[in-house]
Amino acid sequence: MTSFVPPLTRLAFAFCCLVSLTVAAPAQTLHEINKANGFHEMLTAIGPGFVAAVKSAPETPPQKVQDALAAAMEGAFDANKMEAAIESRMADKLPAKDLADLASFYASPLGKQVTALEIQASTPQERERKTIEGPKILGELPSRDPARLAQYRQIVDDLSAVDTGEAVALNMGYAMLSEMLGAAGKPLPDDQIMALLRQRSEGLRHDIETDVMVSVAYIYRDLPLDDLKLYGAFLASPAGRHYYDQMQVALGAVMTDEARSFGHRFFVALGYRKA
Repeated sequence: MTSFVPPLTRLAFAFCCLVSLTVAAPAQTLHEINKANGFHEMLTAIGPGFVAAVKSAPETPPQKVQDALAAAMEGAFDANKMEAAIESRMADKLPAKDLADLASFYASPLGKQVTALEIQASTPQERERKTIEGPKILGELPSRDPARLAQYRQIVDDLSAVDTGEAVALNMGYAMLSEMLGAAGKPLPDDQIMALLRQRSEGLRHDIETDVMVSVAYIYRDLPLDDLKLYGAFLASPAGRHYYDQMQVALGAVMTDEARSFGHRFFVALGYRKA
């Protein structure tokens, strides 16, 4: 089960990056906001991202485990189901003024510009380039453009991206690990499960922080500094802060539920427990 930790790190990082993707369009309700900002597309990418993360683990699982993983993924992280659950959790959490402010930003020239950069960086080709070029771009910033680096750090802090990524990874890991230990007839108290998970995920926070900063440095590399500051101001505004705070909490809870359900189906597929 130790091989689940690195995939969870990558999945948490993917969540941090994907949750900020937006598509400019007028919207006045939560559902319309989520429809306008590419939220459904982000949810659609979670399942394939989870599978890719598991497959990229250093150790190749036995064929029986691979077959069980494939069976457990049937119906797991379903975008429509998660979207409905998230919107239910977020219902009435954002006032009309926040929704109007969000819609106004997404429809603005800056909102459209930022959206284009974020969507472009989400393509498979750009993700590969980001892996190669991102660390170099980030590494040059301290001497070449410290003001831009400081703004990147501020954006990451305002989004609580590292805290959220770590929490999502640990919560999902706990859900799967507790389900698997129970199915194997070896249940442990909550504190022991979390201690075991933290031990096996040593360096998780550092990895998430590095990956998030590399991603931010690559995505916004061509955005003028003044525009970057305006974007940062939007994220720190009441509307931006309230929206992403509520979204991250709701998404984290729903993904944890999905992870627990996945862990159950995984052990059913392995034949260790009945459906």
